[in-house]
Amino acid sequence: MTGINRVRQLDARTFRRRYFRPKRPVLVRGGASGWPAMESWSFARLRDMAPEAEVLTERGNVLQGETDMALRPLRRYIDALIAGELDNTPADQREYLSLLDVFGLLPQLRRDVDFSLIESVTMRQQIFGWLGPGGTLTGYHIDWIDNTLAQIRGRKSVDLVAPEQSAGMYPTRRFSYRGTLSAIEPDEWDPVRHPRFTEVTPLRVELEPGDLLYIPLGWWHRVRALEPSLSVNAFGHDLRGLLRHQIPWLIRRQMHWAGLYRRASCTCHHFEDGRRMERTPY
Repeated sequence: MTGINRVRQLDARTFRRRYFRPKRPVLVRGGASGWPAMESWSFARLRDMAPEAEVLTERGNVLQGETDMALRPLRRYIDALIAGELDNTPADQREYLSLLDVFGLLPQLRRDVDFSLIESVTMRQQIFGWLGPGGTLTGYHIDWIDNTLAQIRGRKSVDLVAPEQSAGMYPTRRFSYRGTLSAIEPDEWDPVRHPRFTEVTPLRVELEPGDLLYIPLGWWHRVRALEPSLSVNAFGHDLRGLLRHQIPWLIRRQMHWAGLYRRASCTCHHFEDGRRMERTPY
């Protein structure tokens, strides 16, 4: 595959035939531009709608780096984001509010988005919000679930790598509720330890506000915020994905949480002030 298709419009039938079934990514320019969220969502509005909420933030790139999380009042986090205070922290300490159960926290906002494309081909969807300053990074990983990502505020850069190039991505055995992780971080990778990465050809897209990106199940992807950013995504499984990927993953997750399925490390547990903290997986 030489590039990612970029289209202005995409109906459900075409999406299913050209992209969902063959598992090909596609960028719909302006695909979310008509959503009410584009007009009404802002950092300040989310803060004011849930002033007492507490959220768990990631610090740095927890997929390739250390698992480091912090429990924060949502109001304090967004105030720091608006004031630019988070931009002045080192990259490995920059806090990112990822996997926010935005409609569990604010169910009245559900009508502001339209994920009918992924809903037309999947049985069940899970929707999350992503808030953070410029420079936040989610490292290379595979989600074993189909994903549509909508950019609401700010810009993001997304690198995608096709499944057939997985040998050059050096999958790790580190346990993650997100799926399979790569040992590769392009900004600091070691060509001696990971020589096959030179054979990998990432496909890059830049998301502008209003863009909608389909990331198929099984594709490696890495996401960096280019400026303060607010995104929302929907994960979804069809029946085949549910049986082949989701159910086995749920079993492994439950075993891991019970201490029966352990790896050398994981991205879901962290100790702070002597307290064991768990990130609730989707």
